[in-house]
Amino acid sequence: MQYGAILTTLYTAWLQSGFFAFLRKIHVPFKNAYNDLALVKLARRHDSMQDKYDRSLFARIINFLLDLMRRIIAAIANVLRPAFSSSIFVKLCSGSVFLNFEFMLGAFICGMFIAPHSYWSNSYAVLAAFGFLALYLILVGCGKRKLLAPSKLGLPLAIFAITLVLSLLFSFARADSERILLFFITAFVLAYVIAADITEEKQLTKLMAFIYIAVMLTSMYAIIQRKFGLVYASASFTDLLINSNMPGRVTSTLDNPNNYSEFIILFMPLCAAFAGSRKKPWLTVLLFLGLAFPAVGILMTYSRSGWISLMLAAFVYIWLRNKKLIPAFIVLAVLAIPFLPASILNRITSIFTSFFGSGYMDSSASHRLKLWEAVGYMIRDYGVTGIGLGPKAFAAVYPSYSVMGASDGAYHTQSLFLELIVEAGALGLISFVWMALRNIKNCVIAHRSASGTVYFVLIACAASFIGIAFSCIVEYIWFYPRILFAYFILFGISLAAINMAAEQKS
Repeated sequence: MQYGAILTTLYTAWLQSGFFAFLRKIHVPFKNAYNDLALVKLARRHDSMQDKYDRSLFARIINFLLDLMRRIIAAIANVLRPAFSSSIFVKLCSGSVFLNFEFMLGAFICGMFIAPHSYWSNSYAVLAAFGFLALYLILVGCGKRKLLAPSKLGLPLAIFAITLVLSLLFSFARADSERILLFFITAFVLAYVIAADITEEKQLTKLMAFIYIAVMLTSMYAIIQRKFGLVYASASFTDLLINSNMPGRVTSTLDNPNNYSEFIILFMPLCAAFAGSRKKPWLTVLLFLGLAFPAVGILMTYSRSGWISLMLAAFVYIWLRNKKLIPAFIVLAVLAIPFLPASILNRITSIFTSFFGSGYMDSSASHRLKLWEAVGYMIRDYGVTGIGLGPKAFAAVYPSYSVMGASDGAYHTQSLFLELIVEAGALGLISFVWMALRNIKNCVIAHRSASGTVYFVLIACAASFIGIAFSCIVEYIWFYPRILFAYFILFGISLAAINMAAEQKS
C-alpha cells in the first residue's frame, strides 16, 4: 500500500470513528463555554490602556520630538530641492528597481543573516538601523511617507525600553551594559522603521522575498557544512558520552547551532506564508518545496529545543490556517519518526531520559539545572533592580553564587525569561512578556479580518512568536545579537501587518 493510500485510510477511519462523532456532538456547547471564559473575554477585549498611552504626556513628547526632526528635515529638503532635482544621481534613482527604500532595507536584512560569522560585525546593524531611520525621516520630510507615531509600537515596548535604560543605574559593568543597550536600541529602531515604512502588500511581499532568500541560502550553506565535513562533533555543543553516533552540529552563518535553529524558528513560518500567498500555483508549490532546506537544516543542528519550538510553531500555523488539517499533521509527524536517522532519534529520546528518566542526565541538562539553582539565589537578591545588561555584569556577580551547586564559567542564565529578570529586574520580565503576549493576541485577532498576503503574515508571526517562546524557556536566545535583531525585525513585520489589516477592515 502506498504512503498516500495509508494516510487516506487512516483519515477515513478517523472520520467514521465513534470518538469523532462524539467530538462533533460536544463541539457547539464546548465552543460556547470557551467563548464565555473570563480569560478569553479578557484576551479579546479592546486594549484601553493603549488608548490612554497614545494620549499620555510621555507619548506626546516622543511624538513631538520625532515630528520636530521631520519638520527640520523637510525645511532643509525644500531649500536643497532645486539644486538636487536636476542632478544626474536623482534622475538615475527615479523609478529605479534597486535604489529605493524597500529594496535596500530588504537587501540589508538578507545580507545581515547570510554574512558568515567571521565577517559580521554588530556595528554594521547599528549603522544601518540609524541610517534607515534617517532615510525614512528624509522621505517623510519630503512628503513621500507618512510619519508613524512611536507610541504605535505599544505601551509594553515603551515600558520595556525604559526598564532597560534604567538598568544602567544598577549595572555591575556599566560600559558593557551600554554596549548591549545600544544593540537593543538598534533592534527597536529596526522594528520601528519596518512598521513605519511597510504599508502596502507590495512592500511587504518584497521584504518577505528577501527573508525567504536568506533562509534558503543559510540552509544550503548548513547542508554544505555537513556534506563536506566542515563541522565536527564538539563537547562544547554536545554530551559525547550519550551522543557518540551524532555528527557535528551545523551552525550555518550564525556561529552556534542553537543560534541557527532560533533563526529558522523565527523566519520559517514567514517563508511558508510567502509561499502560500503566491497567486501562481506552480510558484507556490516550488516555494513550499524549498522549505525542505531549512527543515533539513534545523534537523542537522540537533537542537532539541529548536525542534520542539518549530513543531509548536507549525502546529499554531496550521491551527490558525485550517484546524481540520491538525489530525493529518499529527499523523504525518508520527509516521515520519521511523524514517529519521538513528542519531536524531537518539537525540530525541535524550530529552526524556535527561529530564524525566532516572538514568544518566546529559551534561546540557545537568548544567542548566545547576545553573538555574544558582540563578534562583541571584533573583532572590537582585530580582527587583537587576544586575545590568550584558555578559560582563553577569560574570561579575555569578561566581559568588556558583559555589551553591552551579558550574563555573557561565556567560548567561540559559533562559531568556530568567536573563531578563536577572539583568533588568522583575519589570523587565513583566514588560517583555506583556509585549509578546499583546503582539500575539493582536496578530490572532487581526488575521480574522485580514486578506491576501497580510492574512498569511499575521498567522506566521503568531506561530513564530509562540514557537520561539519555548526556546526562550531553555535558551537565552538574545545572547547572539543577530537573533535579537531577527526577533524585532519580525516584531516590526507583525506591527506592519496588524496596521494593514486594520486598514483592510475599515
